[in-house]
Amino acid sequence: MRRASDRRERALLFYLVVLFGFGLGISGAAAHSRLVKSDPSARAVLDTAPKELKLWFNEGVEPAFAKVWIVPAKGAQIPLTSHGDSSNPRLLLVALPDNLPAGPVVIGYHMLSVDGHTVDDKLTFTVKAP
Repeated sequence: MRRASDRRERALLFYLVVLFGFGLGISGAAAHSRLVKSDPSARAVLDTAPKELKLWFNEGVEPAFAKVWIVPAKGAQIPLTSHGDSSNPRLLLVALPDNLPAGPVVIGYHMLSVDGHTVDDKLTFTVKAP
């Protein structure tokens, strides 16, 4: 009787390991592009307003389909111009306006990755008052 019970336990353990392995494989394959680094970094507090924002993603992005904007506290979004970096397909460079005000700066973005998935998110940094 003990042998049948041991075999069932081993079979159950085997099936659980297989299912867990499939789950890991599927989650890796289903992963989408995401922001992995920015300069200035999210939540940074800066002495002076930057002239450019750099966004690095975990996979290549399509710069022609990128949309980046400032989300003001009041009023309409302020569109920003961006372009890719020929030496790094995972990097997007965004020009920031010269008159960036002191205080929190919220940047929204919509990206199309080279695998066809879109990324929509925001990041915030703060510019200190002079």
